[in-house]
This record gives sequence, structure tokens and C-alpha cells, in this order.
Amino acid sequence: MNQWITICEFPLGRDLSPLAEFIRRHDLPVRISEENNAQVVASLVPQLVEPLRELFARWQEGSVDLARIEVQVHDPSEVQSETGGVNSDVDGEAAVAQSATEASAKKSERAEPVSAIPQWPLQQTPVSLLLIALCFIGWFMRYKGLEAPLAIYPEQQGDFNLPGSILSQQLSQGEFWRLWTPAMIHFSLLHALFNSLGVWIVGRSLEARAGSLWFALLVLISAPAANIAQYAWSPNVLFGGMSGVVYALIGATLVIQRWQPQWRDVPAALIWLAVVWLLVCMTGLVDYFIPGGIANAAHAGGFAAGLLLGILFCLGGGAQRYFAKPAQSQSPQINTSRKSF
Repeated sequence: MNQWITICEFPLGRDLSPLAEFIRRHDLPVRISEENNAQVVASLVPQLVEPLRELFARWQEGSVDLARIEVQVHDPSEVQSETGGVNSDVDGEAAVAQSATEASAKKSERAEPVSAIPQWPLQQTPVSLLLIALCFIGWFMRYKGLEAPLAIYPEQQGDFNLPGSILSQQLSQGEFWRLWTPAMIHFSLLHALFNSLGVWIVGRSLEARAGSLWFALLVLISAPAANIAQYAWSPNVLFGGMSGVVYALIGATLVIQRWQPQWRDVPAALIWLAVVWLLVCMTGLVDYFIPGGIANAAHAGGFAAGLLLGILFCLGGGAQRYFAKPAQSQSPQINTSRKSF
């Protein structure tokens, strides 16, 4: 099995976007990973290590613009000089070119699986783990018939008037937690499992990179946005579930991936599949197959909140935290570049 060889290391705060774009543009067998509080650049091909180490050192010093460096793949007989060395008139870049020729063959031999979803340490994602626990706590309370303190009570049939609604009465009595707690209620174990999976896949990658403070803010804003949207749309139906929050995470991820295309901790295809599912559910077809139906307004409200907060986050420079892929614990990552809800 080929081993990753370290080329160079950079501080975590250093923006390696130009370097990552250089790697992607030339399809080099090189990865950027986070290891031991540093960004580590490594390659599977030993012949690439020294030429790239020199090139990246010159880039770090500011004497080289990687956007203007072109790697040409030559026939090995053309790259070698009469003495068997590298032609001197290409100023070191020919060494990269020769190695790239050899790298192409080595890349085709690799059969090692690549996982796009990082294995984040649990201590980096405490808010996500709390959300997952709340899903199952809410399901257990519903199973035992103890969900009343969590729910926004359904209205009676008739004209809906928000100032005179049950929610207004609850808030006037100081029960403000009900703006958030419907997200805990889950009507089945499968319901809780499905939403927990969404938090595990999407939420943990968001939290680990941006930090728990911003992630908690995203959750605290999107949960009442989803709950109020669903309550206003269907006030006479008991609703609950975490997927309004999950769709906020999806919305934020969609924005960040558009802002920082090289970030793929969460597969882009999975995000777009979730968006398509949202649109399909909004047609009402899925309600015929799921008892109680889907809380589409909560999904849409959470998704809109996630989009807005994602845009504000990126405008504030937060997208820079998502430019590099993390280290993988098992497989190396190569950079080439009743209603329920």
C-alpha cells in the first residue's frame, strides 16, 4: 500500500486555497489534511515530494504565483537531459512534470477507498451530539405520553387568529421554550433515527469547522423559524421533529459549498438530493405514503433560515474555515481540487 509522504506543513490559519487550486488544476496525487494542529500537504508519489516542497516554499515566501505555474506532462525521454538529470532550462518545474507522468500510472493502480465524510472527534461537535440526544429524548417522551410540555398545542378548527392563539397564551405565561421544543418531539423511533442521521452527517461537519458557537446560533435561530412557519401554516395539527433544523443545516451547507467549492466534507450530491426531496414533499405526493404527512412549512422555514444565515456567515469571512479537507482516520483523502418533520 502506498504511504502518504509529507511535503510541507502550514499553520491552521493559513489560506491554502491557491495551493489547493494548483493541485486540483494539475490533478496531482496530493492531499491537504489537518493533523496535529497544522495543515499538512502530502503526496503518494516520492518523486513529487522534493520538487513540490521547493515550489511550495517559494510560494509561501511570495516569490511564486501558483496561478501562473503550468505543469506540462512530457515523455520521460524528453524530460531527461544527456546526463540523466532534469533539463535545467525549466527551472525545476520539469521535475514536477516528470513526476506527474509517473504519478498518472501510480494513480491508476490505487484501489484504496476514499470517504468524503470525515471522522470528526466527538469533542469537536458537542452541539450536534446534544441535538441527536434530544431527538431520542423527545421520542421517548412522546412514547410515554409526556410530550405536552414540549408541544405547541393545536388550535381548534376555525379561523386562525395569532394574537388569540394557544401559542400566544403559552408565551404570555412565560413558556418561551415552546418556540424550540417541538423540534424534540418525534413520533416514532425511525423518525428520530432519520433526523439524527441528518445531524450526524451534515451538522457535525458544519460544527467542527465553524465552531460550536456559530453552529449553536444557527440551531437556535432556525428551530423557532421552522416551528413558527409550520404552526402558522397548519395551526390545527400537532407537529414535531428535528428536520426543520436539519434543513437549516442543509441550506447553510449549500451556501458554503457554493462559496467554497473545494469543501466537500458533505457530498454535494447528498445536499441536492435533500433539496429535491423538499420540493417533492411540497407537492403533497409523499403525504399519501407517510401517516400524518410531512411538515413542509417547517422544512421550508428551516431551509430559508439556513440559506440566510449561511450567506451572512460567508459574507463575514466564515467560508475561509472550509477551504481544506480534514485528515481521515482510516482512508486517505485526495484533494483534486400529526405532522412530523
